Amino acid sequence: MTLKTSLILLLLLLCSSVAFAAETGLVNEDQITSVEERRILVSIEDEYAKLSDRESKIDSREMELKTLEMEVDKKLAAMQQLRNELVKLLDRKDATENERIAQLSKIYEKMTPQKAGVLIKALDYQLAVDLLLGIKKKTAGKILDSLDPETATELSKAFTEIPVKDKSGY
Repeated sequence: MTLKTSLILLLLLLCSSVAFAAETGLVNEDQITSVEERRILVSIEDEYAKLSDRESKIDSREMELKTLEMEVDKKLAAMQQLRNELVKLLDRKDATENERIAQLSKIYEKMTPQKAGVLIKALDYQLAVDLLLGIKKKTAGKILDSLDPETATELSKAFTEIPVKDKSGY
């Protein structure tokens, strides 16, 4: 065996025994035979202490991260609950709005087509379309007939378009 190999084996043996001794706190001063050996042992003990300190910091950081993760999860759950409540409120608003449009459609249906045409022309485009959709088709045709051709054409086009309401929230 060469001298270099012997030294490496000795260092490995010392490292393992020092690591065990450092872990258990059983470094025996009587077993140290040279200054170089003492220096190596002290260096190994220092490294072990640094590793132990680092492990402690990592454990602490992991605990902080777990705590933060739980807080984020709670906040996400609260936000989802608020989103669900908002969707319910919007659905209720839409239902009420649709009910009122249906009632208003019945009122317009009872008017003369000329008077209803004048009023519908002054309304917001989407409201006018919604009202016409709620009126009987024969009456809606008479109302469109009483409107100027441009307005009647625009409103007629709305009957062929299918509105898509996005409920996903994105």
